[in-house]
Amino acid sequence: MQITVHGTPVTLEGKTRKVGGEAPAAKVYTPEGAQEVIGMIAPTTQLLIAIPSLKTEVCSLGAKKFNDLLAGIKKLKTVMVTTDDPEFVRDFVAKEGIENASVFIDTDRDFAKKFGLLISEGKLKDRLARACFIIDTEGTITYTEIVPEIVDEINYDACMDAVDACVNAKKKGHVHENWMRV
Repeated sequence: MQITVHGTPVTLEGKTRKVGGEAPAAKVYTPEGAQEVIGMIAPTTQLLIAIPSLKTEVCSLGAKKFNDLLAGIKKLKTVMVTTDDPEFVRDFVAKEGIENASVFIDTDRDFAKKFGLLISEGKLKDRLARACFIIDTEGTITYTEIVPEIVDEINYDACMDAVDACVNAKKKGHVHENWMRV
């Protein structure tokens, strides 16, 4: 897959993930260095937000906007993933009051490769493409967006509508036949 960085095409490495597919498990790290696993089956719906760098205006504004949009949503685990350095991430989270999402670092680029987001060339080589994924409690991807131009923002309305639909979806479960009626 390709996106553009300021109009220049770049290739993304890793496996492209589609709606209806299984979400892989990916390891990421807290700013303190503890390993976490995101993706796959989980007790709550997951919103995974890939952020190229919180040091840029578009990324920092996007992180703050998502933080505001997610206030009060229950039954959702929100994870922002970046490749920024731990000290900067800690300072950003504290300074900006990011409290409705966890911010992790893709130190090994495991998340980037498993979700097809690793920029493979150019001045943003080894950074993440801007994207978001929603994963239901069964580990199925229900929404994806990989922004075609790195300087553009995610479609917040479409993403939040998809979050609402996934969080409030009724589980299908087993339907009993009406075998007792004659």
